[in-house]
Amino acid sequence: MPNKDTYKRKHKYLDKQISHLERTNYYNRTLIANLKKRKLKLKDKLISHTRELARREKYNSHEYIKRVLSMTA
Repeated sequence: MPNKDTYKRKHKYLDKQISHLERTNYYNRTLIANLKKRKLKLKDKLISHTRELARREKYNSHEYIKRVLSMTA
């Protein structure tokens, strides 16, 4: 799974690219729209990745607590 910083870096790159195209290449709306769609998909992946990490961490902490409690019983 890609790193969270990789998603952020790609997102920032797309944002800069979109801004530049909007200033200099305003007549090519299709290209700009496609880049914006890619940027949104990337943001969705970042959010999904973050949620998945949080879910795994929560699961792992519950498993750890179960093991500790079973050892004391």
